[in-house]
Amino acid sequence: MSELNSKVNKGKVIPFLQDGSFFYKKGIEAYQNGHLEQAIIHIERAIRIEPEEPVFYCQLAIVLADKGEYEQANQWLDKILKEMDDSMSEVYFFMANNLAHIGNLESAKLHLKQYLEMDPDGEFAEDAESFLMMLDEDGVLYEGFKACEPTPTEAIVDHLNKGNFQWAEKEARGYLIEHPKEWDIYAYLAESLMGQGEMEQAKSILKDLLIKESNFLAQCNMTLLLAKEGHKDNQIWVNNLKDLRPMKDWHCYYLAKTLFFLGEYERSYRWFRKLSRGSDFRKLPAYYHQMAIVAWKTGNETKARELFERTEQLDRENVWISQYYLDKLSNAAVGYTPEDDWFIYSQPGELTTNK
Repeated sequence: MSELNSKVNKGKVIPFLQDGSFFYKKGIEAYQNGHLEQAIIHIERAIRIEPEEPVFYCQLAIVLADKGEYEQANQWLDKILKEMDDSMSEVYFFMANNLAHIGNLESAKLHLKQYLEMDPDGEFAEDAESFLMMLDEDGVLYEGFKACEPTPTEAIVDHLNKGNFQWAEKEARGYLIEHPKEWDIYAYLAESLMGQGEMEQAKSILKDLLIKESNFLAQCNMTLLLAKEGHKDNQIWVNNLKDLRPMKDWHCYYLAKTLFFLGEYERSYRWFRKLSRGSDFRKLPAYYHQMAIVAWKTGNETKARELFERTEQLDRENVWISQYYLDKLSNAAVGYTPEDDWFIYSQPGELTTNK
């Protein structure tokens, strides 16, 4: 009887319908895991199966834009508007972002205005309004950078990013005298001490801070400190950090920085790319320099050059820094990757005078 059942079961063919949604979901999964080429393959297959589904086209455009292929992304978005559904307001917003990236600022502004006219209270309305304001500033895409005095926190972080660790320590200690419960500043203080090689003092500050509260910046710095020490538990901390999905943009940025110094360059670049689509903090020139180094580390020399050039435009007082790295990039041998120390926004060799 069992043999008969076996033969019957072998004769059954249960169809497994792989519709467009199946491949679309696989594409989304690949995209979320940072496998962009694989995501494109799956989503393109979904489109071949269901060529009338505009959501598939839209997601394909998002993945292409993440790769820096802005013109190709806009070709797919334009197809939605012309052949499928011209009422999809978000398409205009996505196109505006891509147009800005390729330097077509006037067209970007027109698309943003069209989006706001169609959906003034839409999901991207606030972003579109902010984007328009930035584009209107002398016709240059500053992404929030303005020549104004930095906040105390910005000043401390800027010193850290430039390798001015003694100045960062001085600023942090001074600020904490008047604001002793600004917990993030303690994390910056610890980072400044780590930069000066004062590991035990930094560890003590971070331990106290983590006892007081679950401070994200302290967790990042403690993970990096334990990794530098070769602590037996350092891999546990690293794995925990890699699994985090912070909600705050500033935490995303600090995670990107920490992952870079842990050697997790691809993961770091993924977070920088996320922030490049918009963030709620002001990006100073050091930010673009850092992203350029990470892009270069991951083999994206074209993006690195674009970011070094943007840094040069934003920081006219220190153009020699960007010019130094642009020269290095131009003269680098095929496959050459930059040193980790180049992540610091200064010319190599300066750090000894900044500590």
